[in-house]
Amino acid sequence: MNIRGERSLNRGIHVVNGKRQYRSRIQIAADILEIAKAGSRKTKIMYLGNLSFDLLQKYLDLLMNFDLLKVGGGAEKHYIATEKGQRFLEDYRELQKYSEMAESKKRALETSLAIKG
Repeated sequence: MNIRGERSLNRGIHVVNGKRQYRSRIQIAADILEIAKAGSRKTKIMYLGNLSFDLLQKYLDLLMNFDLLKVGGGAEKHYIATEKGQRFLEDYRELQKYSEMAESKKRALETSLAIKG
């Protein structure tokens, strides 16, 4: 299980309600920031985020370039979500909430318009 309660199969793929789904770049970035909220080492982020080492390194570099993630510690280097990274997570969660609401309403409309036969 990952941080959203989904079962991971391999890098970038999740199983939700029995269906395989690829994560978007934003979802992967949000997963990394969520794991690194309180500070995490690279290995922990890699395993909990279900990412290959190369892909993880690309995302860590990207997130640090956008000041969403910073490196802390001395010899025991760890990654921590910055204040800007925390705001990104809050915005992402809000977007997810509205997306789920819209999808639910869409399904309800589709159901009400279905032709009964």
